Amino acid sequence: MKLINRLALLLSLALLAVSCAEDTSAKKEQYEELFHQVLDVHDEVMPKMGDISELSKDLKAIADTSATAEKYLKAEQKLQDADKLMMDWMHSFSDEFVKNKAKVQKMNNEELQEQIKALQEELGDVKAMQQAVNASIENARSLTN
Repeated sequence: MKLINRLALLLSLALLAVSCAEDTSAKKEQYEELFHQVLDVHDEVMPKMGDISELSKDLKAIADTSATAEKYLKAEQKLQDADKLMMDWMHSFSDEFVKNKAKVQKMNNEELQEQIKALQEELGDVKAMQQAVNASIENARSLTN
């Protein structure tokens, strides 16, 4: 009877270990998916940094010759703010996630869940940055066309 109890205990422990490994694997996949969603938003916004630079120059030139320079200068400031937001976001994302990405493979479920939560927040941050960049560009274009 003791042998059967020991075998049952060993089988239970083995099933628990397999279950935990599968759960960790699923969390790693979720992390990777979120990581790439964040990068996809970044990759959509990054090419617009050149637009910000060009539109900023255009707005400054218009402001220099306009009697109503204030609206052009405000739009140019929004472009600069959006550019700074992008640069600050990239620096923060790199420090927090890119440099530590290799550590994810060694994390346990609890650590992975914390990282997933942080990446979900990061996805919100990158989307807010995307919206700010797009809005500032749209506003600048409406004034330069």
